[in-house]
Formats: sequence, structure tokens, C-alpha cells
Amino acid sequence: MNKESILYFERVKEMMDRVLSEESTNVKQAASILAKTIQEGGLIHIFGTGHSHIFAEEAFFRAGGLACINPMLEPSLMLHAGAAKSSLLENKPGIAEVIFEHFQPTPPDSMIIFSNSGVNYVPLQMASIARERGIPLIGIGSKAYSQYLAEKRNCKSISEYCDVFIDNKGEIGDACIEISGLPQKIAPTSTVIGTFVLNLLLVESIAKLLKESNVVPPVFVSGNLPGGKEKNRELIEHYRRLVKML
Repeated sequence: MNKESILYFERVKEMMDRVLSEESTNVKQAASILAKTIQEGGLIHIFGTGHSHIFAEEAFFRAGGLACINPMLEPSLMLHAGAAKSSLLENKPGIAEVIFEHFQPTPPDSMIIFSNSGVNYVPLQMASIARERGIPLIGIGSKAYSQYLAEKRNCKSISEYCDVFIDNKGEIGDACIEISGLPQKIAPTSTVIGTFVLNLLLVESIAKLLKESNVVPPVFVSGNLPGGKEKNRELIEHYRRLVKML
């Protein structure tokens, strides 16, 4: 591999190491929020627009993942329904309210919002509504990028609405590698680090419940393993009326 590819690996590893060392307290606090939601029979709602919708899909209906995940997926804000259109819509007023009312998060539910830039209107509005409705809120994104844009645009960032905000350590603009002959950087990091942070939170919250409260969380099993389909069928039947995407 060329030196830029190796450098990308090193940058990603460095960011993961920084998350573990610098965001440990925030991860533990966020995991406590999620553990409380799980223990009280609530849902964990996950929301993001554009590429950030990927995280809602990552956590949903996964072998080894929680069955109480509710992905707040809105096709008009996802790239497959028109990338340029979705980019415009994520800055339109009114959309967050419609999505929130459709999924209707209520305590003891909690919510995770992914927004790397932290300043687009729909994620901001969703964070504001969650705060108003008393839904514990975890935000994940780039602290450096969101602070930069909030100052440039004289606006708030989602971190101001969150009970806990976890910094993905991303650079301003997301891309992190300079390559000779190209004026802009390449190789974004927000997705790989965001997925790492998300699964880190889920592992932390599940382990916390088992070790501290002796609570067995609802976890899907691979349907290819013996008894997997039967186990999953029970969870699907239980959560079908709660998780709209099931």
C-alpha cells in the first residue's frame, strides 16, 4: 500500500485511541443513560441525516445487537432517495417535528443523534425537541468541526442540547489525508469512528447491566446459529409494536 493509505490507518487508530483515553468519562455517562433505558423497558432511538443515517442502520436488527433499538429512518433524508435533495432537506424547518411525532419517543426512552458537523437544521431541531420532551440525549460528532461552524454561522451546535456529547476527534471538514496534486483532503473518518463509538456504547451499557444489576438485555443472535431464528422470533414479536421498522 502507498504511504497515504498507511497514514489513513494510523490516523483512524489514533482517533480510536483518543476516544478511549479522552472520552472515557463521556462514554461511561452515556452508557449509564442507555442502561437505564434498557432496564426500564424503553427504546433507544437513533437519528442522523445524510451519511449519519448509517449509524441507525448499523445498530438495528444486528446479530449481537440490542433488540430495543429504534432507527429513526426518514428516506427523504437518506442518500439513496436523492443525495443533493437530502442535503437540502436536512436544513429545512419543520421536518424534525414530523419525524419526532411519527416515532413518538417518550420516557424512559433515550436518543442518540449523530451529526459530524453538528449544525445542520434538522439534527439541531431534533436535539432541541428531545430536550424539550425530556428525552435523555447523547450526541456524537466532531467537536472541532461543530465549534468552527457554530462560530462561523453564529448558531448553536447539537452539543448544547445533549446530556452527553462524545467527540469523534474528527478534523474540520471530516477528510484527513493530504495527497500531492489534489487541493482538498481525502479519506473521511466520521463513519468509521462513529461506528466504533456506537458499538463501544452498546457494549459498555450491556456489560454494565449484567455486572451491576444482573439484568439480561434483549440481544439478537445470528439467525444462522442453532436456535437463532427461534430466539430472534421471540424478540421480534415483543418489539414489533414498539419499533416501527420491524
